[in-house]
Amino acid sequence: MKIFNVLVFPVSCFIIVICIVITKRTSLLRNRCYGHIAPPVPADFLSHIDRKFAAIIFAICADELFVIVRNFFKNSSSSNNKGIILEYSDRVLEVLIIGFRYYPLLAVVYLDLILALFCGTIYVWLDYSITIVNQAMCTSDYYITFEDYNTTNNGSSLHEKLEYYGTGSQLLILQLCTDIPRFLCLAYISIKLPTLLVDKIYKRLKKSSLSQEEQMLLTLTREERILLRASQPNSSEMLYVRNLFRSADQRPRTCHLFGRLIPKFIYEWRDDFYFSTRVLCVYSSIIFLLFFITVQACVQILPTLHSIQITMQAFFNVISVFNDNNENTMYSITEIKPQQSEFPVPNLQRPYVLAVTLTVLITIIQLLALLANIRRNLFQSFRGDDSEIPRRQRSKYILYAIGNMHFAGYFIGYLIWGYIIIAIFASILCICIEALIIYRNARFLEYILKAIIPTLLLIYFKKYLNMLLAQYIFLQHCGKVLAINNRRMLMIFIYFNFFLDAFLGFISSIIRLIKSVMAGMLYMCRLDYSPLGRKLELYDGGFNAYCGFIHSECVHRHPVMLVFVSHMLRQCKMKQFLHNRAFDDLIINNDKSFMMISNDQRKKSLRAIHKWHLGLLLVRNPMIAFFRKAYLNRLHVDDVRVLNDLDSDNLKKNMNQRMSAYVHRRSITLANSISLMNM
Repeated sequence: MKIFNVLVFPVSCFIIVICIVITKRTSLLRNRCYGHIAPPVPADFLSHIDRKFAAIIFAICADELFVIVRNFFKNSSSSNNKGIILEYSDRVLEVLIIGFRYYPLLAVVYLDLILALFCGTIYVWLDYSITIVNQAMCTSDYYITFEDYNTTNNGSSLHEKLEYYGTGSQLLILQLCTDIPRFLCLAYISIKLPTLLVDKIYKRLKKSSLSQEEQMLLTLTREERILLRASQPNSSEMLYVRNLFRSADQRPRTCHLFGRLIPKFIYEWRDDFYFSTRVLCVYSSIIFLLFFITVQACVQILPTLHSIQITMQAFFNVISVFNDNNENTMYSITEIKPQQSEFPVPNLQRPYVLAVTLTVLITIIQLLALLANIRRNLFQSFRGDDSEIPRRQRSKYILYAIGNMHFAGYFIGYLIWGYIIIAIFASILCICIEALIIYRNARFLEYILKAIIPTLLLIYFKKYLNMLLAQYIFLQHCGKVLAINNRRMLMIFIYFNFFLDAFLGFISSIIRLIKSVMAGMLYMCRLDYSPLGRKLELYDGGFNAYCGFIHSECVHRHPVMLVFVSHMLRQCKMKQFLHNRAFDDLIINNDKSFMMISNDQRKKSLRAIHKWHLGLLLVRNPMIAFFRKAYLNRLHVDDVRVLNDLDSDNLKKNMNQRMSAYVHRRSITLANSISLMNM
């Protein structure tokens, strides 16, 4: 890997320099160096343009980052003389090198220039070729080399792997299977970049045959072209605006075949919404991490299960000695007590594989549920619904920005810990079930069940008894009306139930604690769920990161806002393009004498058209007149601030002031409307 980085890293730095030179500045010092020399943007994470390409790049980065983490833990027992600070510094440097290696690939696609795409194509072909040569050396990730064997203390683990897998082709086939996803991603990039380059050259050669709108798009920046896509007829933002006044039954079905195959009660595939590039990048990285962690969990742990079984059996035998102290007094000195383990540990291979499979299924279900919740919470934020995500407040803008920056990292960290915790508890559960099925005399589990089952039976008996009494005796119309019936009997029952529920409340508190632990374990990989509860959820760092992400996405990706701004930008840019073209081409040739329309006449005609449009708009929409500068200048500064303040911390006071201002404006509007009707 170090030799690989030495060969590729200088080339990537050279391409980054080229991208910096050809990138144009948009705001700062635009007159210097002809507007060039600026840091290129790797990807627009708030849009859904080129999101598949960015997701593939992040998946490859996740693969290489996992290799770094695996090597770090593998070499943790090595006898090198490096300190912990130098060791971590080396790992951080490797992560930065990986970032610089794949940064130019994202930058050239975002720049969308012929020179940048050509450099990116050459670079990705070089990277792919060196990767193939590196993997052709058949270096196994599961067997350590002879040098590592002499410098580390992993001799026992190597012997266990050799005894379990042997020296055949089993691990080589597994190594090939784990390398296939990486090579598929690299192959996709190696084909995608030349395709983009050829398409860009083709559009440049066919520039004269393009329409006026397409020619206008060639003169815009990358950010402006991305924004203009929101006002296209088939864009997701435009479809969302069209569906605003349609019910769920009136919305058209999706055009995707895969989306039509999914039942609506499971997931409704909608064409008016696309996940942003950031969400796809995070999920692609997580899928790769989940795949590699599962493979490592099976390959590295399976050979050691026999020794773990022996250790666990010895541990339970020691525990059983303390439980048998009272039973030993029943035997005389000459008698021998029959030896039988309290908890015989079964073969761990089958329970472990079942536990890993169960863990992967639970994690995938939680990831899909979180993906659906992201879309639902974004729709709720778009329409101002704060039932699940707390309302946006001005005093927490900085916290939202910090949480938005932490979203991806927290998501991956929570997922890894959730995977580990679920795997541990699933393994314990599967081992217990395996022991009960095979031996059927696990007395240790029998003791636990004897202590738990009577209490659970009492609790559920009391629960269903209360339900029956409440429905048929203490409520009118069999519980359909919340009105007390048999008041005397209810008071007597509450009196005696007071003392009984004190004991049941103690048991219920233990059950509540167990449920909290189980829910926290199952939902550890979900940032949209806080185990702290509704009142304390803001103290959860993961939930804060999720709220910051949702609020940032809502502010910058609101479909109505994007469609409106895109439409206005398209009209302005199109008028500017036609104006410049008319200024250059609109020349009347009369006996080789040229005549152009003067700027004064053009300005007068445009001014008259604008005034006519403004008058028509104000007649049809009288309320807009109160947003004009002439009216706002007559208001107090506090009134203007109240009208525009939607994220105030004191919502009730702000709402009252806004309502008073609206009432005043409404009265004036009605008066103007009546006067217009009388005229």
